[in-house]
Amino acid sequence: MNKLEILRRVCGLFLIILFFLGNCKSKQESLIEEIQELIEEEKYEKGTELLKNYLSHPRSDAEILSKEKPESPRIVELSSDRKRLVFVEDNKLTIRDLNEGGGSESRKLDEIPASVAVSVKANFALSEYPMASGCRLLALSLKDESLQYESGAQISCRNRGGISDDGSKIFYFVDNQLYEEKTVEPRTPKLVLGKEKIAPPFPNLKSRFYLYPIGKDFLLFSGNAGSYTLYYFQPDKKIADKIDQEVISPQLYYGPDNSAFYLGGTIGRLHLRRVQYGKGKPTISKLFTVSRKEINPWKLSAKNEFLSNYSGKVHLWGPMRKSQILPLLCERTWVVHPERVLCETESGSLYLTGLEFPDNDWTLMKLYEEVRSK
Repeated sequence: MNKLEILRRVCGLFLIILFFLGNCKSKQESLIEEIQELIEEEKYEKGTELLKNYLSHPRSDAEILSKEKPESPRIVELSSDRKRLVFVEDNKLTIRDLNEGGGSESRKLDEIPASVAVSVKANFALSEYPMASGCRLLALSLKDESLQYESGAQISCRNRGGISDDGSKIFYFVDNQLYEEKTVEPRTPKLVLGKEKIAPPFPNLKSRFYLYPIGKDFLLFSGNAGSYTLYYFQPDKKIADKIDQEVISPQLYYGPDNSAFYLGGTIGRLHLRRVQYGKGKPTISKLFTVSRKEINPWKLSAKNEFLSNYSGKVHLWGPMRKSQILPLLCERTWVVHPERVLCETESGSLYLTGLEFPDNDWTLMKLYEEVRSK
């Protein structure tokens, strides 16, 4: 075969490759064309189904943590710095270090817990197990097998207790009072705070209590029915200082740099509030009014930017920017460090994904909104 013939064949092959490259379409581009055809044919239901399936599915660069939907609602907890993730699927507990190169570990629990509260660095956990009347408590280490302590207390399943980050003490509520108990035998529960020290806004109502760790101390919500008081609880001093009132929800959302966020105000007029902790008594800042779409505020690293999910959609918002719907569908979301979204889908999968999206994904989200409105 002479050089001219070789050159002709190489050129022919090159032209064939160019032809196929020029006619190749990405998955997103093909889907956009298909949806546009369905819209023209007024087949909106099929178009909605295709788009929902795509936007609910993890992207190729996502990290899938679980593909199975547990029989019981999945329990998800984060350390206060959002660098350590703990989730429970039925009786399977998984601990995931979210730092680069961090590992993952799973273990089986003897029973399915009703709830789990982790320590500030998520090194230990306090789990509640339902009984015929109330719940029993079990403290365990999330690092190794060094601790598995069962308390003798029988408590209400309505409250959220806590555990110190060295695992040496647990804290729980009985009859609107706070007790502490060392995680060694013999069992020695001690009353720490009487009901008058952590009084809710309406003492005559059946109250609920929630503990969240901040350093070696805790934030304590006391109240019910959309009206709570916030206390700063110091276990070493056995005191609780009232630091805020007119709190709407006892849910706390950890943010960056020793901050956390929650909702205050009144029903129909919600305000975002920030608690800054780490140096003495925490300080409270009343920020700005929020809408129903912004009621689970996960703070991003960018100034005044937050992420929330509402009605299956994920919203990026802030007081100085227009709210934006991200091109992914999640039933529940969390923001972890380094900054990624933890997404739980309607089908039950759980995955981590970044906040950068290709242009075609934004187009598909816009089409999804358009088709659903038909």
